[in-house]
Amino acid sequence: MEQGSYQVTWRRGTRLATVFDMHPEPIGLNARANIYFAQTDDFGQSWQTSTGETLALPLTNPQNPALVYDSRADQKLVYLKDLNFDAKGRPIILYLVSNGYHSGPGHGLRTWYTLRWTGRDWDRREFTTSDHNYDHGSLFVEEQGRWQVVAPTDPGPQPWTTGGEMVLWQSDNQGATWRRVRSLTSGSSRNHTYARRPVDAHPRFYALWADGNPLEPSQSSLYFTTRDGAAVYRLPREMTGDSALPERLSMP
Repeated sequence: MEQGSYQVTWRRGTRLATVFDMHPEPIGLNARANIYFAQTDDFGQSWQTSTGETLALPLTNPQNPALVYDSRADQKLVYLKDLNFDAKGRPIILYLVSNGYHSGPGHGLRTWYTLRWTGRDWDRREFTTSDHNYDHGSLFVEEQGRWQVVAPTDPGPQPWTTGGEMVLWQSDNQGATWRRVRSLTSGSSRNHTYARRPVDAHPRFYALWADGNPLEPSQSSLYFTTRDGAAVYRLPREMTGDSALPERLSMP
């Protein structure tokens, strides 16, 4: 479609789902628009919408049955963050909405949303803001139904650029309301971003991310946190043996 897409996928049992956007013409590759959803239960031999309608591939027209949010109708850009499933196996999309693709305060704060399939329609809910389109985080769904997000939603030492300070958020009502649990980083010298969900990992290796200075060449370290956010660790930059212990950081 137009100038291509970015895509996020996730699996639940034998079902593989994907959510993707498109690069809208004539703006180009820095912009993202619209949200599309597709799923398969037969290893990609056929793809369906959330309602079960089979999609005719390839999807080349932006107005197609996979479209679940038409951001161009709202004159907004969207930046996908994550895809997960709720306790009933229904997809949840985590994304950010922006007024433009340029960095800086000119387009204002960016707004984070969840978009959940209820079985009848897509339920869109807002929950926080941050200051850059590439503030990336992950959505976790716990066995008891609690949702958690780890994302750089606080400004970092390089404000209005990629990343910031990492924060743990929780919702117990499917994203209707959120509470800030704790800051995972603060007083950093470099921005943190791209928190990712390790697959089938131990609860003490819950989210993995990196830091860096978006404005100049810099060092970059890897970090991870526990499920409750009570401990954050930094991996060693150099190793002299086959293994090494991570450094536990003092909490904010």
